[in-house]
Amino acid sequence: MRFPMLLAVMATIAAGAVACSGGGSDAPSCSSYQAEDSVTMADFSYTPACISAPGGATLTLDNQGDAPHTFTVEGTPVSVEVQAGDHATADLGGVGPGTYTVMCTYHPQMKATIQVG
Repeated sequence: MRFPMLLAVMATIAAGAVACSGGGSDAPSCSSYQAEDSVTMADFSYTPACISAPGGATLTLDNQGDAPHTFTVEGTPVSVEVQAGDHATADLGGVGPGTYTVMCTYHPQMKATIQVG
């Protein structure tokens, strides 16, 4: 009898983990995602705002704005700073499949959504 209860508890915990793994309250709500290998930062936004990337991908980050920005994938170790007018790469190799919120740590209103895997 304990086994079904354990499964129910595990399913509840897993559902909560999935719900928390991405899409913060003010992150873009995405009905579709663009498969991209590069992301542009400018005017305090990410383009595209709804990104699709395969697991293990490396994204090119291009800051075309006048301020430094970060590409920080919440709930993961991925956080890359890109100075104004510069570019860098973000390695998603350690990011598991799922949907995540991306934000700039300098400008918390600057958000995107990324679907990995």
